[in-house]
Amino acid sequence: MGNVPPPPRNRSGGPFRLLSGRAATVLAGTILGISGITGIANAQAGAVTTRTGTRYHLDCRSGDDAKAGTSPTTAWRTLAKASSVTFRPGDSLVLRRGTACSGVLKPQGSGTASAPIRIGAYGRGALPAVDGGGARATVLLENVQGYEIRDLDVSNRAQADGTARAGIYVLLTDYGTGSHYVVDRVKVHDVPGCDCLQAEKENAGGVIFKAAGSAKPTTFSGIRVTRNQISAIDNLGVGVLSTWSRRDDLYPAGTNSYVPITNVRVAGNRVGDTGGDGIMVSNATEPRIDHNLVNGFGRRAYMAHAAILAFNSDRAVVEYNEVTGGVSSPPSFAFSVDAGNRDLTYQYNYSHDNAGPFMLFCAFAGTYGDGATIRYNVSQDDKDLLIGNFDIPVVANGCDDPIKNVKFYNNVIRSTVAERLVRSLPHTPIAFSNNIFSGRPGAGSTIVDSVSTFDHNLYENVSTLPSGDHGAVNADPRFTRPGTGPLGYRLQCGSPAIGTGAAIPGFTGRDLFGNRVPNPPNIGVFQGACVR
Repeated sequence: MGNVPPPPRNRSGGPFRLLSGRAATVLAGTILGISGITGIANAQAGAVTTRTGTRYHLDCRSGDDAKAGTSPTTAWRTLAKASSVTFRPGDSLVLRRGTACSGVLKPQGSGTASAPIRIGAYGRGALPAVDGGGARATVLLENVQGYEIRDLDVSNRAQADGTARAGIYVLLTDYGTGSHYVVDRVKVHDVPGCDCLQAEKENAGGVIFKAAGSAKPTTFSGIRVTRNQISAIDNLGVGVLSTWSRRDDLYPAGTNSYVPITNVRVAGNRVGDTGGDGIMVSNATEPRIDHNLVNGFGRRAYMAHAAILAFNSDRAVVEYNEVTGGVSSPPSFAFSVDAGNRDLTYQYNYSHDNAGPFMLFCAFAGTYGDGATIRYNVSQDDKDLLIGNFDIPVVANGCDDPIKNVKFYNNVIRSTVAERLVRSLPHTPIAFSNNIFSGRPGAGSTIVDSVSTFDHNLYENVSTLPSGDHGAVNADPRFTRPGTGPLGYRLQCGSPAIGTGAAIPGFTGRDLFGNRVPNPPNIGVFQGACVR
């Protein structure tokens, strides 16, 4: 097992395992800002709202539970009162700004997509604060649907004793299909919990959606988690989980039957200081995870973690995200091609200055993956690791079982601090094309891979070029300002990467900066006119 990546955390409990593609978005919006997704949640909610219900008020400083709650002057006083009411479609519960509430908010009743139940704020001042004080969850939506939560400050302060806790927890158990959930512009912080992730057990995190039970197939349709600030969380910043996960072709280790979660988007969030993963979406069909910033992950863990990943999902797209601040022990990865995925795409992401690697490819024992595309991403000064006899490169390929049909093209992998850039186990060949691999100046870095194919890649400061790369270019790529972020990986005029790539069959999209891809393409993430 020496000189190969250690198996990452098993999501079943075994061994561990920006906006429209335009340049202005990537660099001004997604490094990685929220402006590009402003209005997503509002537009979604506004477009479907047709019913006006009753507006209830909660003032935890000067309200009175004996009053009606239907105006600021008759506001309720406690979360217990608000949790005792059965809300109807179109109703809203608003908390007074500048106040602090202690306890659990567990509203009753369900809304609809056209008339959701809204929870938000009124008045002036700071966001209304709700602190669960160590409860299972501070805001708990259990077996209800049709909710939109905005403009709250949610915490769940307690001793860090390994108990599973959440800030906002949406739990469906033997429910069927729950529809229309929005969490937008919420601050979630200070939620101590446990390094616990398996869907079949209790879970900890900032914002968690979970489809559970075993008697009635249960799932979600319509999840939006947008523009939130999530920090000081154990384990997950944002998580979508399901116990309805078993499918024999890709994830036989799952439970129950496979019931996919649909219409999921996690966008424009700022996630930091997580004990484990930053954002994980599992069991989903065509989820989109985009324009998020994850800064600091895997910080209180005994298992390996990733900043952003899809798990046991079909056609997930992870794009225009920025990841930094990953830890080295246990090893944390910016991104992971995990078990159970089919036709997963990571594109237009920026990973930098992590103490752990950029990308892991891993199907643990008894699980599989089929189809993954990694394209037009930048990894800047992410590090490799040496843990005992295991070396873990910046691009770490391989665990127990194969992942088929993996394409890795037009990326920039540049690390001035990593001795090892790529290493692969024999059962997961990857097609590496049109990438720029740039290693340590002077000392050089290694690529050790006897099973993958290499075609038209450019190598700088790589000690031994992979055999079989007949279109290889071994030269300075002449970046504009390498090491300064995505804009620094444009190409100067005279670059040997210009026009020397290989056409990628079936790809008709754009580069990291929104430029159309010429034929023949450039090597690397930049396909525009050279920079003088």
